[in-house]
Amino acid sequence: MKETNMKIKEILGEDLVTLAEYYTGDQKRLIAVCKTLDLDILSKIKQGKEFPLLFTKEELIRGVDVFPVEFLNIKHDYKILHGEDLLKDIQISKKNLRLQLEFEFRSKLIHLRSEYLMFKERELESLILSTVPALSPIMGALTYLKDLQHGDTPEMFDIVSRGYGIDVSVLKEIYDIRQGKAKFKKDKEQYIKELIDVLSGIGKIIDEIKVSE
Repeated sequence: MKETNMKIKEILGEDLVTLAEYYTGDQKRLIAVCKTLDLDILSKIKQGKEFPLLFTKEELIRGVDVFPVEFLNIKHDYKILHGEDLLKDIQISKKNLRLQLEFEFRSKLIHLRSEYLMFKERELESLILSTVPALSPIMGALTYLKDLQHGDTPEMFDIVSRGYGIDVSVLKEIYDIRQGKAKFKKDKEQYIKELIDVLSGIGKIIDEIKVSE
């Protein structure tokens, strides 16, 4: 990661406004905010091994209302590696967040069903493991809607379970498997069933949530 950071700084030079790292589930990622972004810069970054989430400064400011889930996830746990801290003053609208959550849960459910149909039995493991980084940001957004505080990712799953009265422990179990702290204890089909139940259940809960902010 350090080598990647240096490469990005070298490529972007004075065009780089902010470089930060953040977590999605258990995955560390980078976000780079630039004055401008053109194809020449993208071509140079493409030559590296890891790619940051890229925004211009204007896109960052204007994108908060469109992608509140993503920005809330970034803002929850980030570290500035270079430049200005443009993330500290970001304000997340609960109204916009609720609208995106409705879309995210429905689209993730449709995606999971479709992927299940296309994946062969031996490929289900990778599909199951991918759900933690994919669903962690929207789980974090659920805690924000009810002003629930959480620390690390496993704690977040516990808080969502208690705060919304729905069992999402399957995600905590998958998180532990990803971390090498546990192994698959059930048939892969059972994990898919439980994940579908989680997405369906929370989708119904989101439909009933009313926010005005």
